[in-house]
Amino acid sequence: MSQQTTPLYEAARMLNLGPIKLYHALRARKVLDKNNLPYRCYVQQGLFTSELKSYEHPTLGPKMYATPNVTDKGIKWLAKEFEVEITEASNNTAPEGATH
Repeated sequence: MSQQTTPLYEAARMLNLGPIKLYHALRARKVLDKNNLPYRCYVQQGLFTSELKSYEHPTLGPKMYATPNVTDKGIKWLAKEFEVEITEASNNTAPEGATH
């Protein structure tokens, strides 16, 4: 039951929304908590996930943190919520007939 997820900051770019503005708006709408992680009800709906990551702090040693990800269903939900269209900027294919 694995699903495709996209980091939330990347989803903001796909929706032509600034990542900072999107995070702020989602916190204001009680979709994200103060740590920018999705509330359980949105995870259970299949809109968001969290990914646990780690890094090596120079003096404190290994530290864990979580980042928010959006499912494909969640990206469509965000587009509807913010009344924007999804751009395919993250795809490697250019529109037909596009040249540089």
